[in-house]
Amino acid sequence: MTDIPYGEIALPARLPVTGRLVDGRLVLDLTPSPELERFGVVRASVLAYVLDAVAGISVDDDDRAWMLTTDLSLHMVPVPAPEVVSASAEIVRRGGRSVTLTVDLTDDAGTLIATGAAGFARVPVRPGDPEKPIVPVERAVKLFHRTRVAITKPIREEAGIEVIDGPNGVVTVDVTPELRNPNGTLQGAMVALIAEAAAEDALEARLGAPVIVTDLDLRYLARSEKGPITTRCRHLGDVVQVALSGTSAGRVTTLVYARGVTAPVR
Repeated sequence: MTDIPYGEIALPARLPVTGRLVDGRLVLDLTPSPELERFGVVRASVLAYVLDAVAGISVDDDDRAWMLTTDLSLHMVPVPAPEVVSASAEIVRRGGRSVTLTVDLTDDAGTLIATGAAGFARVPVRPGDPEKPIVPVERAVKLFHRTRVAITKPIREEAGIEVIDGPNGVVTVDVTPELRNPNGTLQGAMVALIAEAAAEDALEARLGAPVIVTDLDLRYLARSEKGPITTRCRHLGDVVQVALSGTSAGRVTTLVYARGVTAPVR
C-alpha cells in the first residue's frame, strides 16, 4: 500500500485529497490550491497522484506483496482549476502478477478533465523491507480525511527540486523522507513531478513561452531508494523524453514521455 497518506511530513500525504465510497468503490476528491497549480491549471503530476492512489488502493489487498506501479499515463485538458477534481478507477485486467486499471478524473460538474491508466506489479515483500500495511478501502477513506500539514509553497519548491540546466531539462532532487512512500522508495507521483519540472523547463526554452505539461507517460524501471535523482531530456518532435537516474540503482530508474502547451495569457 504505497499510495495511502503516510506520515506527517510526506509530501504526497499532505495533498488536499479526501476519500469516499460510492456503491462500494473508492472515489478520491482533490481540492486544488495555488500551490498545486501552474498558471491556474492543476499540475499533471498532482492529478497523477490522485490517479495512482485511487487505482493502487483499489487493488492492494495482499500483506505478502507490494503492489508497485510499473506504468502510468495521464492526459488532461488544461482548463482552469475547478473547485474539486474527483477520480474513480475501473479494473480492466487482473492477473496473478499484475493488474491494469483505467481512471477518469472529473470536475465538480461531472465533466471529464483528465483520463489515464496505471499498471501494477505484485512484488513479494523482502526481508528488511518496511512493514507492509494492509488498509481496506473503508479504512483508507478515513486516512484521507485526517488533518494534514498544509503545503504553503509551490509544490516544485516544496519537493526541493533544483534546476541545474533548465533549457536542457536537467533538474535534480534528493530522495528525502518527504518524498518517500511506505515502501521506502521515491513515491510514484513525486517521480512524475520531477519529470514534469524537467519537461516544462525544456519545452519553455524551445518554445520561448511558459508551458503547461498536459500529458505524462511514465515507465518505472527500478526503485529509487537513494538520491540524488537527476534528469536528462531529449526532444522527439512535440514530445520530450525525460530519463531519471538515481545513484542507488546506478542506471535509469524511470522513462517519461511528456507533452505540453503554451500557457494561456492571463
